[in-house]
Amino acid sequence: MSEEAVIVAIPGDLHLTESGLPNHRAAERVMEEIHQCIDPDFVQFIGDNVQDATEEQFRLFDELRGRLAMPHFALVGDHDVKDDPEARGFRAHVGPTYGSTSLRGFRFIRLDTQQARPLGISAQQVDWFRAEVDAAIEAGERVVIFQHNYPYQIWETFDGPGIDDWRAIVQTRRIAVIVCGHTHYGQVANDGRNASVATRSIGDPEGGPPGYTLAAFRGEDLAIVFRSIEDRGPIAMVLHPRESILATGPSHVVRGPDRIVVRAWSASAVDRVRARIDAGPWILLEPEGAEWSAPFDGGRLSKGEHDLHVEAREEKGGLAARTIRFVVDPSGRYTAVPRVEPTVDRTAFC
Repeated sequence: MSEEAVIVAIPGDLHLTESGLPNHRAAERVMEEIHQCIDPDFVQFIGDNVQDATEEQFRLFDELRGRLAMPHFALVGDHDVKDDPEARGFRAHVGPTYGSTSLRGFRFIRLDTQQARPLGISAQQVDWFRAEVDAAIEAGERVVIFQHNYPYQIWETFDGPGIDDWRAIVQTRRIAVIVCGHTHYGQVANDGRNASVATRSIGDPEGGPPGYTLAAFRGEDLAIVFRSIEDRGPIAMVLHPRESILATGPSHVVRGPDRIVVRAWSASAVDRVRARIDAGPWILLEPEGAEWSAPFDGGRLSKGEHDLHVEAREEKGGLAARTIRFVVDPSGRYTAVPRVEPTVDRTAFC
């Protein structure tokens, strides 16, 4: 692989109130691991950084993000503008409520979906958003959208000022992925055209322990993995082939001879990465810079979905195991089937 993947760490909604509470301690652990082990290109806070938008809470957020040596950005969540619809506290501590960053062939766009309550985007921001997407496409950049509100949140209506215009933009342009918070639970949705990711919260999480999402972007490759504060040892991420739930078009499927590419992170050195497809033999991957890779003959695989099992072992004996499903079609044709993983039918937060 020629160009290095863009790595982004995405902590879940923090809901900070006071120092030393469970969510604050969990956030401290996440910051420590991101800083010491991951060293991503940037960190994207996904909104609801504080609970009540008070000066004291924003100062606590400032102290927490001040521990990061790498660039970081923050979205506006509904709790960040509680009793402050103009987001004065957020602007004073964090800065503008929306913006964009270009990096290695991607345009990362940060939206403010709290310009109306409970959800909305101003006409001015819609015009800016449309222009940013079109400029990115004209420049040959792929578009990643970060926004607090998740389009497929259960027990909520994704409808408000400017949202019809938002839908028109994302349904008529190719968007690499839409990454969100707000739900408290984690989920990946594929509507047949775009993939969306909701990151599980750090404050009041549902469906498991708190943590953060790691995302990797390179060309047509997109990979995500969730890391909870209870996880220990190395982290393994399959950069290629693309996971089927994230596949939205023919360029995301295996057609013939291809490569397995894995990225691994660990507090100590990783000394072995291996993979196997379905119940086949294990394949040892070779290190290539920060990645591990090996060829495989996708042309010998049957049309449809297949399992890829990956293990990354560190020198101290820790082991990371990950399994994804990927799609094979020698004809190169593919239409995504709308679905979500995991299925969620209830939430205490809406």
